[in-house]
Formats: sequence, C-alpha cells, structure tokens
Amino acid sequence: MALEVDIVTPDQAAVQVSCDEVVVPGLEGDIGLLPGHVPLLSALRPGVLSVRKEGKRTFYAVGAGFVQIEDDRVQVLTEACDTPARIDLEATKRSLADAEGHLKDLGPGDPRFFEFERSAALARARIDAKSR
Repeated sequence: MALEVDIVTPDQAAVQVSCDEVVVPGLEGDIGLLPGHVPLLSALRPGVLSVRKEGKRTFYAVGAGFVQIEDDRVQVLTEACDTPARIDLEATKRSLADAEGHLKDLGPGDPRFFEFERSAALARARIDAKSR
C-alpha cells in the first residue's frame, strides 16, 4: 500500500510521486502521514517536507499552504516548492539577510511586515532543505 502525493504551487504541479511516508510542516509541528491515515486537512507553515520511498528520503522546501489526506492521496497546496538541487544557497542566504534586515526596521503594524516575515521563513526552509 502506498501514498499518492501531489504537490501543487500556483505556477505548476511541482511533484507527483508514490511513496511510503510523507512528513509535512504543520503549523504546530511536523505531521507524519502513512498509508491508511485518517482523513485530515491542515494548514502548513514554511518548512521542509520529506517523502520516504523504499527507505530513501527526498526533501522539498515548501512555503505556507495546506495539506489534505484522504484515501491514501496526499494533496499539498503551497506557495512554493523547491528541491535542494534547485536551491542557490548563497542567494537564499542573501534573501534571508535582506528580509531579516527589513524586519528589524519595521513593526508588526507595517503592511510590509508580513511579506518580509514570509520571505524570511521560506528562505529558512530552503536553507534547511539544502543542508539535509
């Protein structure tokens, strides 16, 4: 028995894979999904999503979004999905430093605060995925 996983971004169907386990970055912590899991709908935070197939783990940096599992089908709707091979580590570190610099200058009441906070979180997820 396997899980069928679809990861979709606003631009593309990023990943379609059959696997043994998926671990997604839920808002309150990581959520492990195995075949036979009860139906679930959850929000996702930016982080690392992992897929295990035949003992091998593959990692993806994902942005905020949602995950749904029903009948061994996992659907992930996310703002971004990157494989470690596609992540430019130096550019991502610069993006993180830039976002953190803006966050220091802005207060939570500034309309741009959330944008830079989201950018920093996604950069951290990309760095984490690349380092695994």
